[in-house]
Amino acid sequence: MVEGCGATLSKMILFVLNALVWVVSIALIALGAYVLANQGEFAGVFGNNANALLAVSCTVLSVGCMIFLTAFCGCCGAIKESSCLLKTYIGILIIVILAEVIGGVLALVFRGSIRTVLSDEMQTQVTKSYGEDGQETVTKFLDAFQSGQKCCGVENYTDYSGSAFQTANPGKFVPASCCKKETDTCNNANGNDIADPALIYSGPKEGCLPKLVKFFEDNFLYIGAAALALVAFEIFSCIFACCVISGINKDEYT
Repeated sequence: MVEGCGATLSKMILFVLNALVWVVSIALIALGAYVLANQGEFAGVFGNNANALLAVSCTVLSVGCMIFLTAFCGCCGAIKESSCLLKTYIGILIIVILAEVIGGVLALVFRGSIRTVLSDEMQTQVTKSYGEDGQETVTKFLDAFQSGQKCCGVENYTDYSGSAFQTANPGKFVPASCCKKETDTCNNANGNDIADPALIYSGPKEGCLPKLVKFFEDNFLYIGAAALALVAFEIFSCIFACCVISGINKDEYT
């Protein structure tokens, strides 16, 4: 058995840290599984970029499973006081940490181009996909986002000018989800413009793109904070695993 207060404390801390990492890994598994189970919804939002999102979600799910199993090995190594198991645990953790750092860099790169990606995709959805047969997911997403966020179009309501929606609905200028209060006249067209802009979300700050970009940027901050916390837990786990190994080795020579 491991002797001494320091070695015993290291073993206890290692177990607690791995238990906390377990919780985080379960959250990652749940996030990845949720995206995979709802591919249709996300495919409608991301369009041509849905495959990239799918790859990221698979990576998150895989990393979550790997961290879960690694933490399990760490706990078993600490309880059984197995130097071999703990060394394997440290080696796996180092690989995971490197993978997370690389993933973080890629996420930062993606964050820099997120407005362009979302703008291009949303412009396509507004002008070509909204209301079309086979594009029910896109239509449902835009309706929910416009009514929920109180916005209209990409930059403003004029993005619907000449859209597939207008072609299919000559008397309407924008969808009903752009209306402040849905009525029979709130979204009626008047020539090449809306009949009464006061009835819809038509202000300079009422485009949907800025709100969508802010939503993703805010989530990137939360994801980044969670990733940093996870890396910190893993580094501390490595340190305390080394302490436990040191205690085991000293006990072997006594």
